[in-house]
Amino acid sequence: MKIAAYGELSLHVSVVPTHAPAPADRQFLLRGVDMEVGGSPHYVAAQASAQGDSVLLVGTVAPDPAGRWVRDALTRWGPPATSIHVVDVGTRSTRLVLTPDYSGGDIDILADPADGDVDVLAHHAALSDGSDYAHLSCFPGTERLRDALVGSGVPLIADFGFLPWRRDPAALARAVAPQLVGVAVAVFNGSGAAAETVRLAREAARSEVRVSLVTFGKDGALVCDAHTTHCLPARNVQVVNPVGAGDTLTTAFVHAWHHGASLDVALDHGQAAAARHVSRHPAGVGAGARTGGAG
Repeated sequence: MKIAAYGELSLHVSVVPTHAPAPADRQFLLRGVDMEVGGSPHYVAAQASAQGDSVLLVGTVAPDPAGRWVRDALTRWGPPATSIHVVDVGTRSTRLVLTPDYSGGDIDILADPADGDVDVLAHHAALSDGSDYAHLSCFPGTERLRDALVGSGVPLIADFGFLPWRRDPAALARAVAPQLVGVAVAVFNGSGAAAETVRLAREAARSEVRVSLVTFGKDGALVCDAHTTHCLPARNVQVVNPVGAGDTLTTAFVHAWHHGASLDVALDHGQAAAARHVSRHPAGVGAGARTGGAG
């Protein structure tokens, strides 16, 4: 299988503090700082390459020090059968994630990733020719790129997990309706309005889309087509860092499904990959690099 992954790349910085056992005596002492390439394109490419797929990664970074770190890390990473095209755009390329503990509880995004115009990648849509699928987070500002990828004839894996849409089902419905043409797999995040999101996913699977996925984080995931629905709980693992779990689950699911697995078996394959991803140290996969401890 060949998959093309498009979108923003970022320097994903995880700051892991420690604290005293008693809540009243909490301290903020940095236990470690970890850096790796983040953003959906890299999480998709890392999982695809790990399972032996051919990968095209087309991403944007800012021409800032963090962006240069991303470029260098991707150059060092470069697994077999992977082609990497990185475009400078925007002004910053950093995402900072504060993890209060390893329980998988509170994850606080303190700084957004790169603020560049991902639609500049529309000029590179032809690179996906010959791919079995193109993956894109279909957030606001990706319309031209989405249309170009659909126009290329490559089936789209469309991620509709934009954070504000998770809390506003009406906005999600308005955004998704015109973007289903050319979509093979529609991906939703059900951690906000779960019932409404599942309803939209099922409607999508009864119309243009072959398969809809809904992820619920620690509460598992759901997959449906026009005829069936399957739900599976998340694996019981210690969560170290959940960022990128949905992209990993989706990529592993599509790999198994593309190679003939039933929906439930493919979803189980995706859940297993997501469990491995969230239980690993941030620097343990892809282009990650562990820095020294701080504090």
